[in-house]
Amino acid sequence: AEAKKRQEIKENHLKKAVGALEVDNLDDGGLKKLCQELHSRVSKLEGDKYDWEIKIMNQEYEINELTIKTNNIKGKFVKPVLKKVSKTESKLGKFGKKESNLANFREQLKSTGQNKYALDEPEEGHKNMDWQDQLKSTKDG
Repeated sequence: AEAKKRQEIKENHLKKAVGALEVDNLDDGGLKKLCQELHSRVSKLEGDKYDWEIKIMNQEYEINELTIKTNNIKGKFVKPVLKKVSKTESKLGKFGKKESNLANFREQLKSTGQNKYALDEPEEGHKNMDWQDQLKSTKDG
């Protein structure tokens, strides 16, 4: 309903601003002249539209800069909008259950009996002599 109303207002404004085009009684030269007039009018309006858009963009930029400056002077900072989260006990209780379930899961795992990260034991045939025994043998010799 509102869009229809806007469309009617737009059409009424265009009828008043431009008027009806009468091209029935014009020859080639008249049509050419009318086209040139319409083209110049459209190009002027497009230029005005561009100027207004640039002016609005500059004003919005200045407004943003001034609000940042005023916030800095006052010591206020723009806080980001945070997501609202309900803090009911039942939801908080779920977090505790998850942690305990993880601990129970680890306890229930079967062990293979082998330590994957254990260091290899040296073989018995290649026993190293103590440093004291080495010293005694050098003194004796």
